[in-house]
Amino acid sequence: MDTSVFKAYLNHFLPREVVGPVIIVFSLEGVIDGIFGLYVPDEYATLGWGIVFVLTLVIVAYWGTVDEQAVEELQDRLEELEAEQSGEGG
Repeated sequence: MDTSVFKAYLNHFLPREVVGPVIIVFSLEGVIDGIFGLYVPDEYATLGWGIVFVLTLVIVAYWGTVDEQAVEELQDRLEELEAEQSGEGG
C-alpha cells in the first residue's frame, strides 16, 4: 500500500485540526471524569472511555464523508499523488 495515499485518506477522514482537540479533551479526563462517573460505574470506566473515544473518531470520520468540498479536495489530492507517481515511474 502506498503510504502517501493512505496519509491523504487519513488526513481527510481524521484531520489533525479535529483529532488534536479531541486528544486535548481526553487529556482533561480529570475534569470530565466527575461528570462521566455519575453515569458509568467505576468498573466500566475504561471501557466507557474507549467507547466514547471510538465513537468520537467515527463521528469525525463520518463528517469527513459528507463534506462535499472536502471530498472534492481529497479527490484532487489523490489525483495529484497519482500524477506524481506516474511521473516518477515513467
